[in-house]
Amino acid sequence: MDPYFLLVVLLMALAVLDLVVGVSNDAVNFMNSAIGSRAGSYRVILVVASFGVLLGTMFSSGMMEVARKGVFDPGYFTFHSLMFLFVAVMLTDVILLDIYNSLGFPTSTTVSLVFELFGAGTAIGFLTSIERGLDPLSFGDYLNVDSTLRIISGIFSSVGVAFVGGLAVQWLTRMIVTYRLERGLRLAGGIFTGIATTLIVNFLIFKGLKGSVLMGGPYGAWLLSHQNQSLAVLFVLFSALGQFAVLRGINPLRYVVLLGTFSLAMAFAGNDLVNFIGVSVAAFQSYQLYKTLGFDPRTYSMDAMAEQVSAPFILLLLAGLVMIATLWLSAKARKVSETQIGLARQGEGSEKFKPNTVSRGLTQLFVHLGSLASFVVSRRMATWTDSRFAQDRSENPRDAQAFDFLRASVDLMVASTLIAYATSLGLPLSTTFVVFMVGMGSSLADRAWGKESAVYRVAGVVNVIGGWLLTAVIAFVTSAIFAAFIYYGEFIAALILTVFALGLVVRSHMGFAEQMKAENLLEDVVERLANSDAPMDQSRRLMASDLQRTADVVVMASEALAGNQKRTTARLRREMKLLLKRQESLELRMVRILKDFKGDGTAAFRSHLLAFDYVSDMSASAQSLVNAQYDHLMNLHERPHGTFLLAYAEAITLFSAYSSRIVQALESGTGEPHAELLAAKRRILQDVQRAIDWALQHYRQGEISTRQARLQSKLLMELRDVTALMYRVHRVYFG
Repeated sequence: MDPYFLLVVLLMALAVLDLVVGVSNDAVNFMNSAIGSRAGSYRVILVVASFGVLLGTMFSSGMMEVARKGVFDPGYFTFHSLMFLFVAVMLTDVILLDIYNSLGFPTSTTVSLVFELFGAGTAIGFLTSIERGLDPLSFGDYLNVDSTLRIISGIFSSVGVAFVGGLAVQWLTRMIVTYRLERGLRLAGGIFTGIATTLIVNFLIFKGLKGSVLMGGPYGAWLLSHQNQSLAVLFVLFSALGQFAVLRGINPLRYVVLLGTFSLAMAFAGNDLVNFIGVSVAAFQSYQLYKTLGFDPRTYSMDAMAEQVSAPFILLLLAGLVMIATLWLSAKARKVSETQIGLARQGEGSEKFKPNTVSRGLTQLFVHLGSLASFVVSRRMATWTDSRFAQDRSENPRDAQAFDFLRASVDLMVASTLIAYATSLGLPLSTTFVVFMVGMGSSLADRAWGKESAVYRVAGVVNVIGGWLLTAVIAFVTSAIFAAFIYYGEFIAALILTVFALGLVVRSHMGFAEQMKAENLLEDVVERLANSDAPMDQSRRLMASDLQRTADVVVMASEALAGNQKRTTARLRREMKLLLKRQESLELRMVRILKDFKGDGTAAFRSHLLAFDYVSDMSASAQSLVNAQYDHLMNLHERPHGTFLLAYAEAITLFSAYSSRIVQALESGTGEPHAELLAAKRRILQDVQRAIDWALQHYRQGEISTRQARLQSKLLMELRDVTALMYRVHRVYFG
């Protein structure tokens, strides 16, 4: 069988996979405003976005110029080397985007594609030059360096412009309309609706449909020649419709958000499709030339690839269907959406990112700038401004939108305007960068980043922007390495890398499924606690589960110590780390449901928090126990003394029976007799104390080493703490 045909089949399969991982990431570009503001149910938003994607695909021009000749000169490469270049690019793209999806990070598919083409083109062009006896450092011979640098500079410069644009427009809009939308819309709703809708429609027609079949006829030409007049008429029409809707008690901004979602989805499908299938389509068309002309694949120069060729309509349609299916089915798309919506969310919530030195420094800088501004602005002016940003605190924050329709409309309006304007100037940019940074700017202007959340949100923005820079570096380096490996290994190397990439993707999806399952369980725990009429019963069962897991780890760790089992200890160490991380995630969520906690109100919630604190301390002691054992075994220190192991095993046997009684009491709701339980606890503590005294005595006599004494004392003291904390948990629920 023709090996080049197999490469084409491989590239087409990778294109489908790339569509899945790419759309999972880029879906945030056009869906987040609608999801965050709840412009409709999730199903309604998906339907709107799906229609936009389908129409954008059907009316796309199908031009794949970036993948064909935008970054490198195809005439410098042979058909043989060009096919391997395409394989390296697609494998890198699939792996890179899937990693970002698993992390929940939005990134630019445009940036990843450009740098992958740049990296693979550099590697194969360099090796080809050496093979031909040419100067490999003459990069201009095989790379379009000026064009590539122009694309890159345009993309990254859009970050600052988008942030400032979103901040300025949102601040001005909120000053006029305020958070009291009903009153604000009566005064300015019609005009704002007209402005926002007109700008979005301008984006839809003159950017989303630019180069499509709809704009290629006489009507499209007339529309382009009368663009300003058309927009003026649309502004008057939409302003009148918006004001009429306001007077009838209808919020027109909901429909502005849905229209903006449709427009961005349509433009995304019509213009960003090249990021996913452009490389595979270019490979398919190269193969068609090879079969038609019958040239030598190792010597024939691919100058013909520099000509403009449209992708077949059937491929565009199939790509659109895959994109729509991904929108509906991809859990990773929701994960990426949660990241941006969480960073732009109005008010408190679970913060995904931890503060770092950079985020603290930037936050402190803005605090100082705010303090300086207070000396310039009069107190009366500051008070009036604060009143314009005053929010309604009466609604339940658990049921509220992440942000309101006004901010969602501003996000879509500003992003659409910037993209359309840059396109009219012929400037390249990243839709992801623009949409994300507009959202961050508008959330800052909207005072969504308060003292309780600013340092976390800034950390998130810093991490995401850092991830964008890493996208460029990783895409370039990885694609170059893959291309060089395939250049020398040819078809066998391509097969090896394909298996490697598929293995990474499968492993990523399995790990992601486990992660999502754990997160869903956390949310279920919180919901049951908040909604239960008998919350302390739910609390008892929750504590029983964590207490059982901790007790099991302590018992299994003792068995692993006796058998010198390093792997088992390492597994228990990972399990305790996950348990502590789960408890840390639960802690903030539990405090947040205080307002919804039923039953005996504050007293019940106080008891629940006290029990949770005991269980968390108990888990931390168990983790410390396992970590000490892990370090001792992995560092190949002298095993604990045999006499100690016997005494420790006896204490663990008593502890196992003791912990089982407490777990059963918590699960059943029937407490153990306090006198019996207290006696069992004291028996364990006495055995622990005797073992500690024995270890210290034999250490003083030189019979055990310092490392042995340290480990034995650590294990016993942590076991003592776990035993005492279990008894306290029982007393919280049973008096």
